Amino acid sequence: MEYKYTGIILNKKDIGETDRIYNIYTLEQGKISAIARGVRKSKSKLAGHLENFYLIDLTVMKNRGMGNIASSIVENNFKNIRNDLDLLERVFKTAKIINRLINDQEKDTDIFFLFLDYLDSLNKIGNKLDDVHKNLITQGFIFKFLDLAGYKIEINKCVRCEQRLSRDRNFFDYSQGGIVCEKCAVGTDNILPISNNSIKIIRIIFQNKIKNLSKLKIGRRESTELEHISKKFIKWIC
Repeated sequence: MEYKYTGIILNKKDIGETDRIYNIYTLEQGKISAIARGVRKSKSKLAGHLENFYLIDLTVMKNRGMGNIASSIVENNFKNIRNDLDLLERVFKTAKIINRLINDQEKDTDIFFLFLDYLDSLNKIGNKLDDVHKNLITQGFIFKFLDLAGYKIEINKCVRCEQRLSRDRNFFDYSQGGIVCEKCAVGTDNILPISNNSIKIIRIIFQNKIKNLSKLKIGRRESTELEHISKKFIKWIC
């Protein structure tokens, strides 16, 4: 049977002498895997249309098991990302997170468009941003993605006592996926300190589109803090 998809290539893996398997996050079916036979041959017509993080329209022929990619048309190759090693490395890391946390064939159009917005934002303005704001946009994507993937982060009240957060010392409990107050943090493992500014930034992330985060005033301390928290949380989840 023939299936048509719009998708973003997450990664690829060589198999055999000339074939390659692709993991693709599609609008129609979520994450899928498909094989392109002979794509590594010098005269392959598919070779230039199947690269990591390309937005593509593809046709897959499938009966049972993994389908075969019959055709691919590139809608956007996000050229500016590909020409910037720093941006490319950030996208590799986010694609790896998607691959780890999302099961095959779980359709979620919100995740698809979130990833597309992230790529589009980095492609349009990424090379004009400093490292702090590049990281903010990436962390913004990660926090929003985790929320959509079912790992909702509580930032308005203590996840243990459920009391409203004060401006005293607060902590992020990555085993619970949210903020704990100073009182509940006593004797608790799996926590990281989090500043009031970082809590505010996470709230702003959830209230805004990714492309608008580049306008936010943020210091290197908060940027580093957000990255540390997201890494610990993802490591705990996985």
